[in-house]
Amino acid sequence: MNQFVERISRSGGFDLCGRIIRDEKDLVIFIDGIGRFTIPQGMVAATLMGLGESSISGPVPGVARLSESGRGLYMTIGDAEYAIPASRVRAVLSGEHRKGPVSRVKETREGS
Repeated sequence: MNQFVERISRSGGFDLCGRIIRDEKDLVIFIDGIGRFTIPQGMVAATLMGLGESSISGPVPGVARLSESGRGLYMTIGDAEYAIPASRVRAVLSGEHRKGPVSRVKETREGS
């Protein structure tokens, strides 16, 4: 009789790859191996309220948008997509938290 229990779980659809912090007037996004990006706080606040997309400035331009559920902030930078929990973005902007995680959305292959 085996005394160990093996549990197999599927990995999530995200890879941790960076962090966000609040600068004086901007939300600063650091993505490992790519660079530093900024979004003005006013534009981030409007995006979190569902009022449209925000442009991201940095080495490669990008766009930030709110997820359909309103629980995530998705960023498309170059040809990659990243996600940040919207609750953590709000907490960083309000000063409740100093930093937050940035995750790369894993690509999924459909049909073979």
